[in-house]
Amino acid sequence: MRVGNPFHGWNIGKKTMFSHLLIASLSIVLATVLCYIFGYQFTQSNAVEELERQVRIIARKEGNLNFAERASRGYVVELYQDLTNAAVFFVDDEGDEAPLMQRYNPSAGVQDAGGAPQSDYSAIELLDTIDRQFIDRVLSGETFTTIRQFTFAGGVIVFAGAPIVDANGEIVGGVVLAQPVEIMRAISRELGLLLSVAAGIAILLAVVLAVGQTRMLVRPIVRMTRVARKMADGDYGDRVAVTSDDEIAELGRTLNTLSLRLVETIDSLREERDRLELVIGSIEEGLLAVDRAMGVVHCNLSFLEMMELDAVGDIYDSPRADVDQLLQAIREALESGENRRASLTNPSDRAILVEITALPTAKNDQVGAVCLLTDVSESQRMEQLRRDYVANISHELRTPLTGIRGMIEPLMDGYVDTEEERQNCYAIIQQETVRLEKLVGEMLDMSRLQDGRATVEMERLELPGILEAAARSMSALARDAGVALHVETDGSPLACMGNEDRIVQVLVILLDNAIDFTPRGGSVTVFARDGGRRQVIVGVRDTGCGIEPKDLPLIWERFYKADRSRMRTKGTGLGLSIAKLVVEMMGGEIRVQSEPGHGSEFSFTLMKEMKADR
Repeated sequence: MRVGNPFHGWNIGKKTMFSHLLIASLSIVLATVLCYIFGYQFTQSNAVEELERQVRIIARKEGNLNFAERASRGYVVELYQDLTNAAVFFVDDEGDEAPLMQRYNPSAGVQDAGGAPQSDYSAIELLDTIDRQFIDRVLSGETFTTIRQFTFAGGVIVFAGAPIVDANGEIVGGVVLAQPVEIMRAISRELGLLLSVAAGIAILLAVVLAVGQTRMLVRPIVRMTRVARKMADGDYGDRVAVTSDDEIAELGRTLNTLSLRLVETIDSLREERDRLELVIGSIEEGLLAVDRAMGVVHCNLSFLEMMELDAVGDIYDSPRADVDQLLQAIREALESGENRRASLTNPSDRAILVEITALPTAKNDQVGAVCLLTDVSESQRMEQLRRDYVANISHELRTPLTGIRGMIEPLMDGYVDTEEERQNCYAIIQQETVRLEKLVGEMLDMSRLQDGRATVEMERLELPGILEAAARSMSALARDAGVALHVETDGSPLACMGNEDRIVQVLVILLDNAIDFTPRGGSVTVFARDGGRRQVIVGVRDTGCGIEPKDLPLIWERFYKADRSRMRTKGTGLGLSIAKLVVEMMGGEIRVQSEPGHGSEFSFTLMKEMKADR
């Protein structure tokens, strides 16, 4: 399982917090600068308006006094200067420079003996900077302000002038106030200091709020990231705890829903996969799927069994010719994009039919191929049996028909003159007719047994009497063949469940074969004994020529005849097949033990009688 970075959430938090702090700090700094600029402008504007208001008040107060009276009231001028915190100048209505103005410097505060104020060079230079246009505008009745730059003062001075109007409404002079801007700058510095402190406090609060907000924002994101990583690693059991109703909570609920849907989808896909694997694994045909690079995508157990491989990886390491033939056919199908068929023979000589289907994509290239392997050994064997069946039955039918025709033609043509010869022909015709009737009867009987039309009614039987009846029915044939026929039991009733006619039928077939394969002077014994495990064993034992081991698996096939050269008579080859079907219908099992030159023993089992519970 992949382990996530434990500091990943902290990295996200740092980035988010830094972005929040940066935005907040820039906003606070910008707001502080704007407040300072607006505050400075507001302070300057208020100072100018206040200075203009003060000069208007002074001009009204001084309107009723002449110039000489105003000049002699120096203490009042000093009072004005203290109240306004500005230099105060009075101008008469003549317009001459030196005698027209009286100037008082509040910083000097010293007068000469004649009562006139002593000269202050700063005040003189300050007054000299007032141009004639400014004085003319004041004396013309205009009240206004102006700001001038001074090198001697190292700063900026604000001038405010207003005309002095007497009681008659005539302008008798003017008053000028001069106030340094340094005062406003001091106020601005105090404002800037206050704004800086406020900005610092605001930034500190922004840091605290950013940290808290970042935690609130990052914590659910980190939880969702952890859950998403677990989902990516295949763990869908974890869920996001949703405690709010915001967009992040909605994202968490969506992630939980996605996880639940993924679990349901994956479970459904796994169920479909298991069902498909169960279906593929249960089919008898071998299945092999490969990709375009010949890599094995899927194969079932039947494929390994048919190819006789221990593991699917052995297909690329096996030096066998059938495996190479299969791989070559797959390569040809992938290269050409066409379906291929191939026939293989595995190490057990089983015939395998391979059908290869190429899987093309939309671009007409091959994404892979699917191989279907079918074991056709049984079908080929059945086809061969069918051919042999047709050939054998044709031969068996032709033999008696040929004999009958061979006797009828001379009789019809009149070539048989004597009665004795005619009787011989009739005897041969009858013999071949009986043989033909027996063949047809056995074929019909086998057909009924195979398709289930024949039924067997089970009943309680005692075997010794049935064995005696079967021996009596074959005694004449045994006597003619010079073979001794014996019945062997253990003296007990040997009760069993079965059908008497069917048991006799099986014993007659076995006795007929035993007599045919036993030479003169030999013996054939029909026996029955207790087989234990609720079974009774019945069979026929002879001292004949025996059966070759290679013929033992085939003697139960229809029309199969082992070692025909040693047979006394020509049978149909259906007897043992019928016997096997009859025994199986009675719930038993038939088997044979034989050794060439030492005779054979055919035996079958029957179920003992079931005793009722007391």
